[in-house]
Amino acid sequence: MKKHLEYTDAKSNKFWEIELKGKSINICYGRIGIENPAKQSKSFSSSDLAKKYYEKKLREKINKGYQ
Repeated sequence: MKKHLEYTDAKSNKFWEIELKGKSINICYGRIGIENPAKQSKSFSSSDLAKKYYEKKLREKINKGYQ
């Protein structure tokens, strides 16, 4: 499961992407158009914990204004 969000205003033009693969989460973020965006990986002991983390982070970004 993969989700791509973007945030644009007068000062910002950035993206945030999260991907759920079984027990692991991959997050990629940065300004739109840069060559090497930041990446993070996180592993969990169960797929349920990974899914809860995925949903929590996605909800946080949407509440901050990402679409």
